[in-house]
Amino acid sequence: MSELVQRVALKVEYLGEKFCGSQMQRAGIRTVQSELESALNTFFRCDSRLIKATFSGRTDTGVHALGQIVHFDLPESVLRRIRITEGNSGMVSKTEAAEIGDLNEVLSDLFLEKMCWAINGIVGKDLAIADAQLVPQDFHARFSATRRSYVYRILNRPQRSAVRQANQCFVSAKLDHDAMKRSLECLLGRHDFEAFKSSNADKVSTICLVDRAELLNKGEAELEFWISANHFVYNMVRIIVGTLLEVGLGKRAPTAFSEALAGKDRHLAGPTAPPWGLCLYSVDYPAEFSLFQRDSKIEISKSQENES
Repeated sequence: MSELVQRVALKVEYLGEKFCGSQMQRAGIRTVQSELESALNTFFRCDSRLIKATFSGRTDTGVHALGQIVHFDLPESVLRRIRITEGNSGMVSKTEAAEIGDLNEVLSDLFLEKMCWAINGIVGKDLAIADAQLVPQDFHARFSATRRSYVYRILNRPQRSAVRQANQCFVSAKLDHDAMKRSLECLLGRHDFEAFKSSNADKVSTICLVDRAELLNKGEAELEFWISANHFVYNMVRIIVGTLLEVGLGKRAPTAFSEALAGKDRHLAGPTAPPWGLCLYSVDYPAEFSLFQRDSKIEISKSQENES
C-alpha cells in the first residue's frame, strides 16, 4: 500500500540578480530551487532533499518572479510529525505523532501561513513565499498550467537610474513607441516562434498561442512590455524584447516580427535582451484548482448566506 502524500502549492517571489536561475544545478551554486528546498527540509525536519520542489517553469540567471508557482509533496511520515501548538509560534512541534484521523487536519490554512512566515525567515531576503495552499494530487505546477504572463520593464531616458537598475533594462537613446506598438500586433494568435528561441533551447514545440502582446507607457520614462501565452520557448520573451528595441531604435522595420515569424530563422530576429528587465508575473491554472483564490471563495459564501 502506497504512503499517503499531501501536495502543497506555493506562490513564490524572488529577485533574480543573485540567483543562478531557478532550477537546481551542481552543489555550491545558488538557485531558487536549492535555497527553497533547503528551507523546506529544515522547517519540516527532513533529511536533505526529501522534500523536492517542482516549478511551473525555469527562469534564467537575473530573471525575477512575482508569481512563480511551485508544488511539493509531504509524505505521511512527515505529516505524522506535525502538530499545531495552540498559543505558540505555530512552528513544527516535537515529534509526537498525530493520530491517523487527524492527518487531514494537520495542514490548516493557519499552519500554512505560519509555515510561510518561518521559511521566509530562513531564506535570503531576495526570496519569499507569498502564499501556500493545499492542492489535489493531480495538480502539477508545470503541466497543469494553462497560461503564463511576463512583464519586461524598460527605462528609456538619457541617464541611468541608481535605484531601478536591478529590475529595468536601461536604454538611453530615444525609442519610437508608435513603431514598437504597431510591430507587436502580428504576435497575437497561434504562431511558430522558431525564430525567437535560443540555439541551445530544448527540443520542444515552438508553436505558441499568444493572447497578449502589449507595450505600455507608464510615464516617467518607464515602458512595460507584457506578453501572455499558453507556452513559451527558451528565451522567447527576451528575444522578442531585443527585436522590439531594435524596432524602437530604427534598426529594424516594424515588419520585423512578421518577417521573422514567416522565415522561422533565428537570424531574422533581434538580440537577446538582458535578463534583469524580465519578470515572471503570473501563472494561470484551470478554475477547478481555485489556486490562491480564497478571498473570492469567502465573497461567494457570504453572498450565498445573504441569499438564504
